[in-house]
Amino acid sequence: MSPRPALLLLLAATACAGGDRAAPEHYLRYVAFDVGFEKVLLRWPTEKMPLRVYLPAPPPGSTPDPEAVLDVVRDGFTDWTDVAAPGVPSFVFVDDIGEADIPVVWATEASGDWYIAFCAYQVNQSQRKFGVSHILVATQQNGKPTPLDDLHHVMLHEVGHALGLGHSPERSDVMYVEGSWWARGLSARDRETLRLLYERPIGSIVTGARSLD
Repeated sequence: MSPRPALLLLLAATACAGGDRAAPEHYLRYVAFDVGFEKVLLRWPTEKMPLRVYLPAPPPGSTPDPEAVLDVVRDGFTDWTDVAAPGVPSFVFVDDIGEADIPVVWATEASGDWYIAFCAYQVNQSQRKFGVSHILVATQQNGKPTPLDDLHHVMLHEVGHALGLGHSPERSDVMYVEGSWWARGLSARDRETLRLLYERPIGSIVTGARSLD
């Protein structure tokens, strides 16, 4: 997710959430990346699985329970395991950042333009190649330890981005545009959207693509 204050997204998200209508079964039309004049699906190749994640310990003294923080961040990845298909996605945690597909890096305090964590993409538009520079995670907010429940919600959301998902207009989804506060884990729509993303060829053009960013 591009770093920005969550509250700035509220009006757009509310407008798209849509009252009493039944939510569609997926939000694939919101997942496309801009590549020149086209909007296409980008993701990891399935043969890349398991994705290699570098997850170092938090900085010393930045949190009173570093093991609990590590467990919650790790769960943000592993809760997506096998959602698209058996083994897709899957993850292995590595000790060398140079070997990682998705490095996790730490900040002591969240800045004013992102909240707890954000995923920075590394996309080659001309080659239509998807990648992740890093996921930045804050151990504190406003000088206090980040609540573990909040951290888990946000990690689920940011790992969704790291797998190629965009934002959803429905607040019951982990990938809801304003954040995942209304979601209780991955929704059926989150799961179906990731399945469709990894079912379709990389670079597929999305007809009627929309963006909430």
